[in-house]
Amino acid sequence: MKLIIAGGGIAAITAAREVRAAGGDFEIDIFTDEPYRFYMRPRLIGFLSGEVAEEDLFVYSPEWYEEKGLRLHLSTGVKDVHTSGQRVRLESGDQVSYDRLLLATGSHPFRPPLEGMEREGVFTVRSLDDARAIRDYAQGLVSEGRGEAVLIGGGLMGLECANALATLGLEVTVLQGGPWLLNRQVDAEGADILEKHLAQLGVRCLSNVRLESVLGGDAVSGVRLEDGREFGAHLVLCAAGVRANLDLPRAAGLDVGRGVLVDNQMRTSAEGVYAAGDVAEYDGEAWQIIPAAVNQARVAAANIVEPGSMKYAGTVPSTTLKVVGVDLTSIGVIDGEASGLEEFRKVDADSGVYEKLVLEDGRIVGAILLGSKERVPTVTRLIKEGADVSGSEDRLLDPDFDLRSLLD
Repeated sequence: MKLIIAGGGIAAITAAREVRAAGGDFEIDIFTDEPYRFYMRPRLIGFLSGEVAEEDLFVYSPEWYEEKGLRLHLSTGVKDVHTSGQRVRLESGDQVSYDRLLLATGSHPFRPPLEGMEREGVFTVRSLDDARAIRDYAQGLVSEGRGEAVLIGGGLMGLECANALATLGLEVTVLQGGPWLLNRQVDAEGADILEKHLAQLGVRCLSNVRLESVLGGDAVSGVRLEDGREFGAHLVLCAAGVRANLDLPRAAGLDVGRGVLVDNQMRTSAEGVYAAGDVAEYDGEAWQIIPAAVNQARVAAANIVEPGSMKYAGTVPSTTLKVVGVDLTSIGVIDGEASGLEEFRKVDADSGVYEKLVLEDGRIVGAILLGSKERVPTVTRLIKEGADVSGSEDRLLDPDFDLRSLLD
């Protein structure tokens, strides 16, 4: 049996590893248009700031792929898929047949269709080559005494990029179209604490603003907002989200929406073709987050080896990471008031700590824990296990109350 995996990111490599671990008798070929073996994209921010060496980005050595019997083809993307003939055509023109095909081709950065986005000094970041180009350009600006930068987007990637650029010596302004920073992960109170922390790092944040154009000649010199305000900028970095790479599946005739439509076994509309990760859409959701990519890859791998053996039930949105030096966990429902649910909060702005729990019928269904990483493992278990916390609601955020006592 021959398994072809299109893509080389976390969904692709997780699926390959899981198929091999399950003992599936497959020849496995991984085709990626990147010239590098698998690396964790979140670590690109550390590389950009100079805190992570390039060799430390890569998750597995070349020998690991050989030991697992995984044939990795770098700089060799899949160009076309012929589902009726069960074969793919590579960018080289070669054709390869398959028994099973996994599409894990990921996503690409969204570039707003604004005047001036083509100017020199305007970047997006998605790949190692992107991060390298941004770092080199930023270092050149600093050496010339030109240090203003504008960051478009106040999401996770945007804030981490802002911190990295500030670390390189640039004066950074973050422009956010939404009502507050990280509006998918935190509420307004949590965002206010983050914004104050960013200000201490020298990063200015503006929310509820709309960009009109990028100014300059050949190179960028600033940006103009729809309200007429202008900000100087020698570097503009756009971190305004991603979009699924749909050209390949669309041309192959697969059913697509915001992503490739899959069922709970990660099967697409074509026989023998699966999809996982940023490129996939299940039950109206295209998560495009690492936990979903890993979960979907495992389900796809199980069903590639033994059809019907595992079902995907969606992913509870969960983020645990360090945002501009502050530990943040956001899981499940974070806006309880909008759904008529109970909310419990604890705020210590001076210490940069914000804790919020959302309860439904005596169970925790969501949490925001900012600067409070010691509670994360227990709260996560309480949510995932659906533990009944009735009678303890008013003590949940008391520092002297042991949350573990609520677990069986």
